Amino acid sequence: MKKNFIYSYIKKICMCSAVISLFALIIIFVISVHIPFSEVFSPTSMSYATSASTVYNSGVEYVEVTLNNAKYTGYDCIRRGKVYGSYYYCLVNNNCTFILVKNSSKNSLPDTINDYTIKARLVPSNSLSKKMFRDFAKDLNWTEEGLKKVSSEIIIDELSYHIDVYFYLAVYLGIMALILVSFIIVNIIYIVMPAFHPACLNFGRISHGNHSIHHVNYELSSRVIMKSGNITLTESYIVATGLFSIEIVPISKIVWAYEHSTWHHFLWFKMKLTYTLHLLCEHHIYIYSPRNTKEDIDAVIQYLQDNYPNIIFNYSKENKKLALSRIKRRARRKSKET
Repeated sequence: MKKNFIYSYIKKICMCSAVISLFALIIIFVISVHIPFSEVFSPTSMSYATSASTVYNSGVEYVEVTLNNAKYTGYDCIRRGKVYGSYYYCLVNNNCTFILVKNSSKNSLPDTINDYTIKARLVPSNSLSKKMFRDFAKDLNWTEEGLKKVSSEIIIDELSYHIDVYFYLAVYLGIMALILVSFIIVNIIYIVMPAFHPACLNFGRISHGNHSIHHVNYELSSRVIMKSGNITLTESYIVATGLFSIEIVPISKIVWAYEHSTWHHFLWFKMKLTYTLHLLCEHHIYIYSPRNTKEDIDAVIQYLQDNYPNIIFNYSKENKKLALSRIKRRARRKSKET
C-alpha cells in the first residue's frame, strides 16, 4: 500500500470528476452553439411582411415585423376547441404573404391590422396552413394554383416564436454550466490541496486532531486487518473507497453501524442487489460505503461486533434514538472536559 494512499486516491478521483465535468461542459457548450439563442432573443428586423421568403432564404428564421394593412382570411388556428391564432395576409404588388397571429376569444383581433409589431418565426407551409390555403382560394373564387403563383411558401408564424421556452432553456444551461465550472474548480483545488477534501475535513472533525492522515497511511501500509470489497479495516480505522469517493473514520468514533440492501433497476427489471454499510459517528457525521456484496458487509460488521461491543448494530428506530442520545452524551462530556 502506498504511503500517501489517501492523498493519491483523492487526487485520482478528483481528476476523474474534473475530466467528466469538463466533458459535460463541452457538451453543454456545443448544444448552446447549435441553439439559436441570439436569433430568438434579438430577432432580425424585417421591413415588410411580403419579404418573408427572401429573408428566410438568407438563413434567418426569427424576425420582428410591423404589420400594416394585414387582412383577416376568416380562418383561425384551433387546437382542442380553443382559438390560438388567426390567419392574416398581406398583398403588395401581387405578392401575398400569410401571417399566423396570436389571437384568443378574449382579445379578438380586428379584420384589418395596422401598425402592429410581432415577433415571429418564418416557417414553411404545413398541412394545416395548406388546408387554409385551399379553402381561402375557394373563398376568393381562385384556383389553388392561381393563388400559389402570387403567394409565398413561407408563413410568418407568431405561434412558433417560443421565447419563453428558449429563456428557460438558456437559464437551465447557464445554471448547469456554472455548476460544472464550480465543480471543476473545486476538484482542481482538491487535486492541488487534498487536505481540504471533505473526507479529510470530516476525518479531522471526528478525530479531534488526535489522528493524522499520515497515521492512516501508515496503518494502510503495514496494519491492515481486513480488506472486504471496497472497505479496508486497519487496527484503528475504516477506509471506504468508491468510484468517486473516499471515507475515513477512526473505529473508536463509530456510534452506530448497520447495513442496507438496494435493488438496482433497469427500467422495470431488477438487475442487481447491493449492500451499503452505514456508519453514524460522533458530531453526527454520517458515512456510508455503497455497492458492496452482502458477504463484504457481513465480514466488516462481524469484525466490529467481535472487537467493539460498544458500537450499536442493526437498524431500528430504537437504535437510532439510542445512537443520537449517545452522541449527545459524548458531546456534553467533552464540553465539560474542555
